[in-house]
Amino acid sequence: MPNGHTGSFVIKATDLKQLVQAVSGDAMVGKLTTGSRLEAACAADIARLLEECSRDRIGVEEQDSAFYVIHISNEPIIWIVVKSESPIFMELRSRHERWVADHPG
Repeated sequence: MPNGHTGSFVIKATDLKQLVQAVSGDAMVGKLTTGSRLEAACAADIARLLEECSRDRIGVEEQDSAFYVIHISNEPIIWIVVKSESPIFMELRSRHERWVADHPG
């Protein structure tokens, strides 16, 4: 992944599931990587990965103030890259802004 880390926050897995499930199943939400290459991922694909995820909270990184990387798992790597054209991008941005306001410093 690029080394343009500009921020991060944590989202409840249930909240992220709701965001993804609110999008049409075949809508492209982002790009999935398992450590090698990026592949398109629709809402249904991501919802399935989140259902399999046992974590209560999921880390989300902001890169270059332009896109987010959702860390569903770091071992094995299962990351979703979410760019501004994604239907969940603005909701992630809103939650990031709320996280920063609630966790100053």
